[in-house]
Amino acid sequence: ISEFLRMFSAGFSEMRNELQSQDALWRRIQLEYQQMHAELQKIRDYKDMQEMYQLENKNTKLLLLAQSQENQQEELNEIRNCVYEEEQSHHSEKERMKTEISDLTEELHQDITIATIMEKASLLERQLKTELEIKDKLLAKHQVCKQAKPSIDLCNKQHGNFTTSIHKPEHENVRLQSSLVKLQNDTKTSLLHRYLLLFTNHHFLFIAQSSPEMSFLATAEKFLQEEEKHTREFEERLNLHLEELQRHSENTIQRYARLQQSRHT
Repeated sequence: ISEFLRMFSAGFSEMRNELQSQDALWRRIQLEYQQMHAELQKIRDYKDMQEMYQLENKNTKLLLLAQSQENQQEELNEIRNCVYEEEQSHHSEKERMKTEISDLTEELHQDITIATIMEKASLLERQLKTELEIKDKLLAKHQVCKQAKPSIDLCNKQHGNFTTSIHKPEHENVRLQSSLVKLQNDTKTSLLHRYLLLFTNHHFLFIAQSSPEMSFLATAEKFLQEEEKHTREFEERLNLHLEELQRHSENTIQRYARLQQSRHT
């Protein structure tokens, strides 16, 4: 019995030592587990904090991009409004210039027509004055001949013929003077009538000598062509600027889409 008790006591001691060893191992494993759990929690907390920081940065960038896109859209709208207003202003200016050129052309036609008529009237008046001077000279010669009084017996027939030939210029002189007065009155009436027609009906009067008019029209046409050329160049520059702003806006939208996609992934 004592041997059995000794063996039992030895077995019990061995079992107790083994249990103590197992308990120490379990405690060590539990401590390592707690340490690993704490480390894992720290890693999780760090990752969560880092993800939150990245998410906040992304949200901030997205807000900035949205604000920038809104500002760009407002700027684009302002530019479009400015372009539209500039086009309307330029169109109004072109119409005003066309109207002004048309008025100037009409005035030029009127001035050329009146000047031509006045020039013709002046030329006709000078011609009539020249003819009257010739008749006056013939009449003066007649007076000289009458004062000379050659022999009536020898030159009666010749004198009668000469007197008859002199009286003809006198009658012709009176007739030409009447014609001159009538022509002057008719010329003044015609000029006044045409002048009134020009300013009441606003019609152009074309004359044969039209080279000054053609020169003015060519100058006006060239001026309009230059203005249209400047207009096209201005429109091309504005279109290029609008295209550049459009490309910038599209790039911004693409960046925003990529950020949204990376956020979802």
